[in-house]
Order: sequence, then C-alpha cells, then structure tokens
Amino acid sequence: MGHSLRLITYLVPSHPVELYECIAHFLEDQLHVSATLVYESRDPIDLYTDDRPDPFCLKEVDIGFLSPTQYLKMKGSKKIELLPITPVFVHPKNEAQKRGYYVDIIMHTDVEKTVKSFLDLRGSSWGYTGDNSLSSSLTIQKLLRAHGENSSFFGNTIKTGNHLLTIEKVQDKQVTAAAVDSVAFYNYKNVLHKDSDDITVLQSVGALPPYAIVCGKNLNGDLKSKIVNVLLKATTTRKWKEKFEKFGLIKFTENSSDSYTELEFSEPLDGNGLSSIYY
Repeated sequence: MGHSLRLITYLVPSHPVELYECIAHFLEDQLHVSATLVYESRDPIDLYTDDRPDPFCLKEVDIGFLSPTQYLKMKGSKKIELLPITPVFVHPKNEAQKRGYYVDIIMHTDVEKTVKSFLDLRGSSWGYTGDNSLSSSLTIQKLLRAHGENSSFFGNTIKTGNHLLTIEKVQDKQVTAAAVDSVAFYNYKNVLHKDSDDITVLQSVGALPPYAIVCGKNLNGDLKSKIVNVLLKATTTRKWKEKFEKFGLIKFTENSSDSYTELEFSEPLDGNGLSSIYY
C-alpha cells in the first residue's frame, strides 16, 4: 500500500456510514492505497468560518461527499474541485438510471384516507431536516410557491436535524408528513431494516442535482484520474456490484459543475426556510 487516501462524508447519519465505508474499501482494494474515512454530521454550511477553516483548506482530507447545497457553499473556499463523477441510486422515478436524487414526501398510512395530494396537507404538521436542506426545505418551498402558497401553508413545522429522525417522527405520528432524501429513505428500509410498512410515499419530486464528490486541489492528478476511472467501473464486477446495490447504489456516472448551475442562480427563497413565524 503506497498512498493513503482520506475521505470525508457530510451525508451521515442521513445516509448509512456503511455506504461510504464501502466506497473507501473499494478504492483501497482497487488503487492499493490505505483509505480512511471520517464523517462530519454537522452541516458544513454553518460549521466552517474564518476562525474554523474546512479540512480541505487544512489539507486534512482528500475526497469529500457533499449534498448539492453543501458543495456550492464549500466551493467558495477555492480549495476543492468537483470530481467528474457521482453515484446513481435506485428510485421508482429513475428508470433511466440518470444522475440526481429525489425527494420522497412521506406520511403515515393512517392519513391516507384524508390526504390524497400535497395540497391536502394544508394546516398539518410537517417535518424537515433543516433550512439549508435542498430535499426537505428548499424543494418544498419551491413546490409551495408553484401552488401559490408559502411556508404558512403548514400548521407547524418541526426541524429534526437529519433524515432518519424525520422518518421516525412520521412513524411516531409526531408530524403528519415530511420530505426526505430518497436515498436516506431507501436505506432506512433496506439497510437499517427499520419496519416501514406504516409509511407511504405521497409523491416524489425530482430529480434534484446529484450528490457532489469533491477532491482537494492538492490531490495528485494521476491519483485523481485513477479514482474517477475505477469508480466508473465500480459495479462491473459481481462482488462490488452486490456490495453497492445493498445501499441502492446502481453505478457511478459522469458529473459536471453544470449540474448545479440552476441551483446556484435560483432566486433566494424565504430566508427563514420552513420555520413557521408567529407574531
């Protein structure tokens, strides 16, 4: 084992840490490097400041896994670049196996009798991870706006902190409905093996821009292209295909900064996110 490769993910615990361990083990196996993984469950959008530089600035990590909004925020530090690759996940709306992920609007099966469409959720309680969340907040604000509504549409909103806690709130009937990252929901059911027969998907929105895989600007160019090349072929062997499919990961495909243009230049939504404001 020559090089060492340091990976960081900001998508745990919403996504299972085992998914990123699997990617680390795959890279270790294919590139004959020793790979280590760290995860940061706090949102980098609020975490890194002038007083607390991000680990790419400090050259502490080589590869990172980010949500689209996290990527746009961290891109500003000029210390990272987007790797031209992204994972593709299974979803009923993604038969063409294209890049990007979805938002699943979920609710308890007990409310199926009264809630037939999104607009039937007027006045109900809503769960979401946080105001920076593309899947659970920004996309829903956009959906509300398309229906001529705003965040006062919901009776009350509960911020959970991560997608797993959001799903549990729906299951425990602490909220009527919620929006969750489709990959998080898939893994809740299939990897964490949580009993989810009492949860139903009202509708799915998407595809959203894909998850971003980034590298530090100082990563060796040869190693960088090797990483991209092996990931593109990651699911061509039966052994690794089976390991990745467990998490709903079908393959890796090309990605580019164009995937995020629309998000980068979309007009700002209500700055309070989905937080209900009462005067």
